[in-house]
Amino acid sequence: MKKLLYIILILFLFTNVINIFIPVFAEESSSAEVSFCDRDGWVSMVDGYSGGQFNFSRLQQYPQPFVNENGRTMFPILYFDEIFRDGLSYDINDNTITITRNILDVITTVSVTIDSNVLIKNGEEIVMDTVPIRIGETIYIPLWWVADYLGYGVLWRDYQSKWWPGGMVEFGQLTSIFVYVWNEDKDSSPNGLRYSYTIGERSDDMSEIKANAASDFEDVFAVIKRLPQGATVLTTAIYGLDGYKVPYDIYNGITNAVFNGGYKGGYSTYCLDEIPPIINSLGDFTNEWYSEELSALGEPALYDSVGQIYRFSYIPSFWNPFVVRIEINDDGTANVCYKSGNGVAGPHSGGILKSESAELSREETKEFLDLLNDKDYWNMPKEVERLGCDGYDVVIEGVKNGVYHIVNRWCPMENDSAFYIEKYFENLVKEKFPE
Repeated sequence: MKKLLYIILILFLFTNVINIFIPVFAEESSSAEVSFCDRDGWVSMVDGYSGGQFNFSRLQQYPQPFVNENGRTMFPILYFDEIFRDGLSYDINDNTITITRNILDVITTVSVTIDSNVLIKNGEEIVMDTVPIRIGETIYIPLWWVADYLGYGVLWRDYQSKWWPGGMVEFGQLTSIFVYVWNEDKDSSPNGLRYSYTIGERSDDMSEIKANAASDFEDVFAVIKRLPQGATVLTTAIYGLDGYKVPYDIYNGITNAVFNGGYKGGYSTYCLDEIPPIINSLGDFTNEWYSEELSALGEPALYDSVGQIYRFSYIPSFWNPFVVRIEINDDGTANVCYKSGNGVAGPHSGGILKSESAELSREETKEFLDLLNDKDYWNMPKEVERLGCDGYDVVIEGVKNGVYHIVNRWCPMENDSAFYIEKYFENLVKEKFPE
């Protein structure tokens, strides 16, 4: 499930850009190749949220956006309000265009001057790679530079069709408000729930977050409602590995309130505790994911261990994870430690639900080691090209004579040796640790 959430968040959070963009279609070829008035195609602006639309066409009389010789979309200031709408205003004084954005009393001012490549944001000078221009009575501003420094995300996409034969400029308002929910009580009591927000940028600084703390979400929602509908609100659940959990129904209630209020919602999580690198041989995301699960179960790293130790970790999408650790003794016996989790580690659940130990006789230990030799565990590939979103992942670790090996699989199949090692551990749990 976390793989799926990760994919969703990557698609959703392009540096915290909202997921509904306003596309501005423009001719892809350089304007240096043809004159402005003879350019082919047409340019369209569609507001994907409200369904409103207005078009720019070379067959119509009013000015059109176009792509200049630097590859920048030049947009007529005359239609500025049609795209940016709520929260912005602009003023033209001689050759200088000053645009002001006011979102929740956070003011951003951007100024550009015709034929000058200097953009000024809140007093800071930035050098652009193009300049605003005037053609006749129409002033054109470089859309990317102005939109980006006002706090909008801007993308260029190649886009070919019989209707729009060029590319597409997309831009959207960056997330304006970040909402947080956490629990002050380690026992995750409902009385410990707190809510807060920051404006403009997401914060991991709890002192900054707590500056706006409230015990009632309605106090935070009152601030959200000052935003224009269609704005994006990103909700972050803050939690600890051991306690300080936020009930799922509370978190879900926040995201539902945001959606029902006419806002676009996003979500993320933030762990207060530093996650130790218990797994460090897989990809960065997977290392952190598995390390968080194992840390919540109180498990150590094995790669720097001495002796002969094996660990089987069962990491599901939705139900309780568990680990089985087998430590081989010098006399040929083994100690077995079993732990199951109270749901997957995260803001709503996690921690140890059950922890028990048992022993393996010499015969039982030999049976286990023979299985590993039969399946050629130490030469099994670390990973295979087989992934999925739901189901479960298994991690089989071993350390022997200072050599560490790890095997990671998603829902192992019968043609994979990991399948038979998984079945061994599942049967061992049933035998040694019955419910």
